[in-house]
Amino acid sequence: MRRAATLLLLAAWAAFLPSATSGQVLADPVLRGRTLLGDTVLAPATVVLHRVSTETQGEVDSVTVNRDGTFIFRLPTVPDPGRSEVYFASVRHQGILYFGKAVTVAVQLDSLYQIQAYDTLMAPPEGFPVPLQARNLFLEPGDGNRWRVTDLFQLRNEESRTLVAPEGGYVWRHPLPSGATEVTMADGDFGSAGAEARGGALVVTTPLPPGERLFVVRYTVPDPFLDLSFPFPTDVLEVLIQEPAPPLEAPGLTAVPGVELDPGVTFRRLVGEDLGGREIRLVEGKEQRPPPVRWLAVILALVLAGVGVWAVQRGGGVERRVASDAPALDRQGLILEVAKLDEAFEARSDPTPEERGAYEARRRALLRRLTQLD
Repeated sequence: MRRAATLLLLAAWAAFLPSATSGQVLADPVLRGRTLLGDTVLAPATVVLHRVSTETQGEVDSVTVNRDGTFIFRLPTVPDPGRSEVYFASVRHQGILYFGKAVTVAVQLDSLYQIQAYDTLMAPPEGFPVPLQARNLFLEPGDGNRWRVTDLFQLRNEESRTLVAPEGGYVWRHPLPSGATEVTMADGDFGSAGAEARGGALVVTTPLPPGERLFVVRYTVPDPFLDLSFPFPTDVLEVLIQEPAPPLEAPGLTAVPGVELDPGVTFRRLVGEDLGGREIRLVEGKEQRPPPVRWLAVILALVLAGVGVWAVQRGGGVERRVASDAPALDRQGLILEVAKLDEAFEARSDPTPEERGAYEARRRALLRRLTQLD
């Protein structure tokens, strides 16, 4: 795990949480919290306080928790989003580091701060059959007749414990399409820590806590006619092929309206559900007009506002992390935009299917752009 990358993400996270109103009474900068192990308290344990701002970043203080798992920190300052300032705390359990949520506004100090840790479960030699919440493939024309693929695997650990690999083993393994070459993981700031391409497969060695975790793989293939294997339960598969592209068919997948992810760049879409234990082949189809592009800007304008939190595990530590959306040019801007999109969507009490589809498509587009940055 690269601490600098983690701190950058948490700093970005802070920038989009709501600011305190000008009429508020000055808050007492005290953080009161509790460490949890599953459904019980975690004690004894040592909690470390971290601070990130535009001027500084690093550990501020540490305390030993009480018998009931509680702890108290007096912060150097009241959290101020105007300074892009964020506080968070961490605890280590069974060699794995767990982080609490970011504290960025004074009102958050009124609630009990919690850090959730878990016991571990050792993987068998063949790894765990961790299901996929979603898999998204972006196919784009490359050099010559080759195609570039960005493959997003969103795992979902449904256990109540953190899954860990034995010495020299792995937690999870998933085959990549045959013919994939130049296989790389996404850069160190997003989706690569604790995973590698090995023997034609994505191999995850990092601990996986309960919840979701994203891994991003990039590779090239001779053509867009892929053979995809799904050895584990997979809720949703979406394949997006950049136009112009040869006609494609995929038995088991449904063609849905295309989408414009960047100005002037449209993608054909094929979608399938409940694909565990199946093989999906993208084959050459009959020439046909591409489906109409669904414009997302109007719908997205209704749902922007705030920050989304994403629990992830990176290189030996579990961290609370973010994502982002929108027309940003650099890595931090993209992270911030995904954060706005996530929080805005989570704030909607009953989103329509159209709003959910627009949110998911835009989020995938931003994640893809983030993984393509050098």
